[in-house]
Amino acid sequence: MITSEKMMPWLTGFLAGIFILAISGSILFFFIFQDRIYPGVIIDSINVGGLTKNQTLQLLEHKLKLPAEYLTSIELEGIAVASSSSQLGISREYQAAIDQAYNFGRVGSPFKNFWEITKASLIPLKFETRLVYSEEKTGLFIEELKKRVDLVGHNSKAILGYSGSPYSLNIDEGEPGREILIDETTQLVLLNIGHEQAVEAKIASTSTILNKKEIVAAKEKATKLINKRLILSAENVRLDLNDQKLISLLAFPTGFNQKELNLLLESWQEIVSRPAQNAEFEFDEKSLIVDKFVPQREGLELNKEQTQELLISTMESFITDEANEIKVGIHNQTNTELGLPVKTTQPEITLASTNDLGINERIGFGDSEYDHSIVNRIHNVALTTSRITDTVVAPGEQFSFNKALGEVSAQTGFRSAYVIKDGKTELGDGGGVCQVSTTTFRAVLDAGLDVTRRLPHSYRVSYYELNSKPGIDATVYSGETDFRFVNDTDHHILIHGETDSENLYMKMEIYGTSDGRTTEIKDHEVWGYVNPLPTEYFPNPSLPTGTKKQIDWAVAGVKAKFTHVIRNAAGEVTNEETYKSSYRPWAAKYLVGE
Repeated sequence: MITSEKMMPWLTGFLAGIFILAISGSILFFFIFQDRIYPGVIIDSINVGGLTKNQTLQLLEHKLKLPAEYLTSIELEGIAVASSSSQLGISREYQAAIDQAYNFGRVGSPFKNFWEITKASLIPLKFETRLVYSEEKTGLFIEELKKRVDLVGHNSKAILGYSGSPYSLNIDEGEPGREILIDETTQLVLLNIGHEQAVEAKIASTSTILNKKEIVAAKEKATKLINKRLILSAENVRLDLNDQKLISLLAFPTGFNQKELNLLLESWQEIVSRPAQNAEFEFDEKSLIVDKFVPQREGLELNKEQTQELLISTMESFITDEANEIKVGIHNQTNTELGLPVKTTQPEITLASTNDLGINERIGFGDSEYDHSIVNRIHNVALTTSRITDTVVAPGEQFSFNKALGEVSAQTGFRSAYVIKDGKTELGDGGGVCQVSTTTFRAVLDAGLDVTRRLPHSYRVSYYELNSKPGIDATVYSGETDFRFVNDTDHHILIHGETDSENLYMKMEIYGTSDGRTTEIKDHEVWGYVNPLPTEYFPNPSLPTGTKKQIDWAVAGVKAKFTHVIRNAAGEVTNEETYKSSYRPWAAKYLVGE
């Protein structure tokens, strides 16, 4: 009888032998299959166990055939295109299935792989190749249907024909548009590969169409922006959105037109972004005649995200303002001026370092607009500004606009434009000169200098109320019809003007040394309205026969006044003056082709 003590060595040896045999067998197995697919793997019903990748590819290419040629069609609402499988470049994609088969048992933990390989010997693991079409040919196939079924529509929008006129507001409900969704339709075609079957194309609407209720709401929304004007500014930069442009930024039934906003912000970025500008100042020390004057300017970089947020929030406030009263006429517009979100950099050379006259910084600013001006008036505004700009005024000296301007005639370069003379409008050399005198008056008010002569116009001039209230103007003609002021600072000052003949905007800046004085315009009043006069027409041979061009707008006669307050550095009032104006009623004026 064999005892347990005698059996132990034998059993231990037997188990050790089995273990060694298993380890050796496993090593041999993995050595044999180190670059081969493990047993029990099938691709498309073909056993590929024990084969290398290349052997597998050769076997599959030999065994697997393409399906018999068939037709594939795509259709939408009775419009269809068809193509044979061979025209679509049908082929079989092997590599993905081969890679999956080869990677089986090679990814993950060794114990898990061993178990998966063992299981596959009992239950075969199956992979499949894939039929594919040529990407290029499939794209051309779908594009053929796209040409036939896509509809070019447009989104709903609001259009204001004339600024300040709610009667010219039109709501375009939109036009249906559609387009084939390329990716989604391609997936449907590939999903049905190998089968003769019609596929319905996937489409998307490309435009929003308003119903009757939404049209009414859209009109109410757009109407809230009529006669609203948004001005965004930074140093020497001014961006302007009138009611027509604001309304064009709306989307319906809700929100804002992101495409239009993007285009606007891109154009603004080009206008605003600039490097810092160093100051340059060259002048004759005896005569003080300026040869060159370039003021220092900060470098600017527009923050588009913050600018968009500012635009949207401001427009939303206009729309939701319950007290928002719609007034007809461009002269009743409400201006909202805000700072432009920009990043600034400072120039290396400042104005103060270029001279010892005390012309160191900007102490006064005035601007005006002259939209709707005729060509000759635009020319005269630019010419007048070039005559006045860079005039130096010594401490205690009186500046006379007429003296600085000189003779106004055809001989000195001025063109014939409409002027107010003897209580009526007529053609005369120098129409537009008062645009510059008015702008200079505004800059002098801002600087707090001593105005010694200012006369208002006989009639309200539409240009001067585009960005200002009635009564802040100054007429000049000749002799005593002049604008004058005294430089009552301790240093020289320089008057610098610039015009933008494309955007019909100008500004006057006064440079000097600030003594801490501040200014305020308060108690502005307008009263005594008188209805406008009948419309007037003026023949103009430069226009086509029968056409009309409005050059002035009907304005009621009014009386206006405002008080200008100047305070010193301590905040004490040093001067307080009330400017009064009495304007006769004014007629709308048209040029008529003859």
